[in-house]
Amino acid sequence: MILEDYDIRAIRDVISGFRPESSSSAARALPIEEIYTPSAHKQALDFERPLVIGNRGTGKSVWSGALANTSIRKSIATKYSFDFMATAEVELGFHQSAAEVDGLAPSPRVLKSLLKRDIDPEVIWTTVLLKAVAKHAEIRIKPDFDALVDWVDKYPSKCEAALRTADTFFIKNNKKFLIVFDALDRLGKGWEDIRPLTKGVLSLALSMQGYSSMRAKIFMRSDQFADNAIFNFPDASKLKAGRVELTWHSTDLYGLFFQQLQNDTRSQKAFSKIYKAIEGKPLRPYSRITEFEAQRKVFSLIAGEYMGTDHRRGRTYTWIVDHLADAFHETTPRSFLVTLQRAATARQYPTQTVIDHHGIREGVQSASAIRVDQLSEDYPWIRRVLEDLAGLEVPCGPGSFIGRWMERGTVEAISNLDTELPGPVELLEPRTNKEELLLESLVNIGVIEYRTEEKINMPDIFRVAAKIKRRGGVKTPTFSRTK
Repeated sequence: MILEDYDIRAIRDVISGFRPESSSSAARALPIEEIYTPSAHKQALDFERPLVIGNRGTGKSVWSGALANTSIRKSIATKYSFDFMATAEVELGFHQSAAEVDGLAPSPRVLKSLLKRDIDPEVIWTTVLLKAVAKHAEIRIKPDFDALVDWVDKYPSKCEAALRTADTFFIKNNKKFLIVFDALDRLGKGWEDIRPLTKGVLSLALSMQGYSSMRAKIFMRSDQFADNAIFNFPDASKLKAGRVELTWHSTDLYGLFFQQLQNDTRSQKAFSKIYKAIEGKPLRPYSRITEFEAQRKVFSLIAGEYMGTDHRRGRTYTWIVDHLADAFHETTPRSFLVTLQRAATARQYPTQTVIDHHGIREGVQSASAIRVDQLSEDYPWIRRVLEDLAGLEVPCGPGSFIGRWMERGTVEAISNLDTELPGPVELLEPRTNKEELLLESLVNIGVIEYRTEEKINMPDIFRVAAKIKRRGGVKTPTFSRTK
């Protein structure tokens, strides 16, 4: 099938209008029509699975926002047969905008002041829980948060009785209650605050499993999950064993992309023609294209089959995902959509396809720059760490990274950064060679990987923007980087 010019323009206009750089938050949910649910993510909505793990861009805040939004939560409940969510009461116990948005979630400043008073973190979060259920279960509590914390600390048995009363209320009314915690890395400016507060959230989640109708849902970054210090309490292994990991397979990414084309009235007709030419049947409304071979054929009509003139350069369908993957071999939907959007606005348009391999390579360069920019929002130290590696070539021995950092004084520089967020948690370990710990931190956030014990590699999604070389890899951009 050869696409008509008007079909090419229609699909290209939609793709070029993607705005994947914007992100959601627990307090600001994505519209329901933009939410795509990979099969593995459904478990993240399970009432009995309190811990959800994922890197930046994998959907933690999408799902916390969806759970906290009444109308979206009801739509999801109907669509995926999560009956409890249709009538559940949900409150945000902590989220990224806690300091700016009115509600029961305490701000980092309030949390820090309570820690200075030696208030047990679990007492703090139990107070937040009590305040949350009191809104729904007709329980009278002290209106002032500090006074309520003192009451919970002084009268633990009375607090437990109040929470049991709330549990009974939800049982009688055939309802569930869920308290959601997101953006735990924003609990404080330093790990000396974040660690105990996170541990307190986890402890609360574990203790809430003793209730019939009340649970916690915690969305946590992968590097925090790797920090054993926050799981150092009895039965924490139960939470770790039951975790849900937010992963995106290639079929999920293309499913999301095709959903965007199906939902947009400008591209619906052209996309349906492509599907019918491939599958021999019309595309039904709201149906999904999830099978690998069907996706590959559809995308080949949109982007061309190969990353060049023949198979030696690789197939476009697999090449994009492979070159956008981090060291965990995971590709985020944001990087994927950024690549396609940039390819659709490339400097030179193809004539017989919507996008082509030239635009896709430009798209990967842009996606790399944006991914590093967004990574630096969570890890302000990462930019200096990568800048000090510019010009190196991977794969290489760990000593190449360590030697460069020692030469440039990188560890000292990032330790002295004045930021609202903490440095690498690994640097807290009592070891002499801090550069080795810094290397370990990059492994834990998926920026580098060990190919062998003696060779490390940096995936293209970070390497390109960091101006680190690799033979045969995507070239680092020579034009100015834009966000």
